[in-house]
Amino acid sequence: MKYLLYLLLTLILMWVGGLAYFIYNLSQVEMPPHDKTDGIVVLTGGKNRLQEAVSLLEKGMANKLFISGVNAKVTEQELQAVLGIPKELSDCCIESGTMAKDTVGNAQEISLWVARSHMSSIRVVTSLEHMPRVMVEMRRLMPNIVMIAHPVGQWRPENIRFLSLAREYSKYLVSVMRARISKV
Repeated sequence: MKYLLYLLLTLILMWVGGLAYFIYNLSQVEMPPHDKTDGIVVLTGGKNRLQEAVSLLEKGMANKLFISGVNAKVTEQELQAVLGIPKELSDCCIESGTMAKDTVGNAQEISLWVARSHMSSIRVVTSLEHMPRVMVEMRRLMPNIVMIAHPVGQWRPENIRFLSLAREYSKYLVSVMRARISKV
């Protein structure tokens, strides 16, 4: 019983240490390079993600934009209105997918679009704290694609939401384990 308690305490301390390292790494994220990519992909669900992705498209950082995880009930006209873009830009350069319900689904949906579009590089847009997990899932499915992480939001210590970060870190650990198991 005593050894079980020590094991549990050790696992808890390792998790807390890993969380501290995860938070530290988020605080060290630098601005992404301004390299142009074949496409931009954005995962829905967070504040300012869509606007940032459209802004990158308008700046010419890529010629195509894919929005993953759009609610199936959202029409093209509604999406266009939310994005605040002209129909011409939407018609030529923006595609969306409704298949994804979670991060793994986003990675699957994006990998299909990347393969169908014959892309070799993408810029990934999502929130800062979500980015590590997204990149693990995306690299698991697309190991030969060049990916530039483009997190939305800046690190501000006063905005730390401990429970949210702890939950995201735990999900990140599951993604890392999934990626390692799939390589075996």
